[in-house]
Amino acid sequence: MTTPAIRIQGLTKDFAVGMRGVKLRAVDGLDLEIADNEIFGLLGPNGSGKSTTIKIILGLLDASKGQCGIYGKPSHTVEARKSVGFLPEAPYFYRYLSGRELVRFYARVCGVPRVSINEQVDSVIELVGMTEAAHRRVGTYSKGMLQRIGLAQALVHDPQLVILDEPTAGVDP
Repeated sequence: MTTPAIRIQGLTKDFAVGMRGVKLRAVDGLDLEIADNEIFGLLGPNGSGKSTTIKIILGLLDASKGQCGIYGKPSHTVEARKSVGFLPEAPYFYRYLSGRELVRFYARVCGVPRVSINEQVDSVIELVGMTEAAHRRVGTYSKGMLQRIGLAQALVHDPQLVILDEPTAGVDP
């Protein structure tokens, strides 16, 4: 049996709300297993806990109860995080960098070897259809272009797992 890409068991997340610390349950006892190479959509209405679940998978939030693992490693560990590429719903990118500089920055942060960094950056920029605009500052990009350059940064280190939060929001046709 192969190790799943994501395994979640009994995941619960409570947030304290207000001065009295009233608990708001965002995720309640979630069990989920996503196989390697599986395409999976986490769907639900606003406020149903999708983004909270993603943040727990990414190790950005701690669960109140339960466990979450990426390829058999606890999701909060560096080893697990290195295997993930992430495109947030509303990415913030430094507006004065060019698209190419931005993707190159993420490649370096994610440990892409220097000898292959230019080739890897060019490859993902071409993959997302941003070659012609890669020299322009990110601050001049449309929302759709920002999503595409965001996808390039999520893919630049060739992750085993890619997590996209609202990937088609504002994407140009």
